[in-house]
Amino acid sequence: MAQDEHELLDLLKFELKFLEDGGYGRSPHTPWRPQLAFEDSPTCPNFRDPARPHPCTECLLMRFVPGELRDQVSPCRLIPLTDKGETIDYFYRCGTQLELEEALAGWLRKQISRIEGQRAAEHSRSNSNGIDRLRRQQWLAFATNLYVGRALAAAEKVAALGGTGRSLVARIRKNQQAVSEILHGGEQSLEQAPSEELEMVGQ
Repeated sequence: MAQDEHELLDLLKFELKFLEDGGYGRSPHTPWRPQLAFEDSPTCPNFRDPARPHPCTECLLMRFVPGELRDQVSPCRLIPLTDKGETIDYFYRCGTQLELEEALAGWLRKQISRIEGQRAAEHSRSNSNGIDRLRRQQWLAFATNLYVGRALAAAEKVAALGGTGRSLVARIRKNQQAVSEILHGGEQSLEQAPSEELEMVGQ
């Protein structure tokens, strides 16, 4: 998973914990107004700085803001929290603090679950690819040993009978060495094996 995704997951988990611990209750610093979701959180780049020196584009939450609304003041208020598209701004105007916090908690849990699910799927695919490569390598080794082993045994019998089998034995052993190098040469060599080096064995 990309570094930004790790950071985003940490941010979302912090936000959920902050919310559940009552972080958006009345603040002793601003007791005359309710705390603002995201904007009054320690994760905000401008936390407790009225000068707001950091642009909102620096915030990881911007990816959740619809593209056409990202140039608005406090764009994090415009993140859709529900399936109906209700935003933080909507709850400020038409809902209660409790409704806002319930919608925000649900949204945070949903995003955390989504990212963790993607992370697990990527891990599973990575493991699966490793197993697939190992199986391909094992089957290639088995097929090669079976084919080359029998060819070598036949050639040695011809050579033992005094025929011209010695050059054939040498050739098969050379191909056997090439195959051995393929099997231990990494994924690139393994991918090339069927179309290049292994064809030599059948010639």
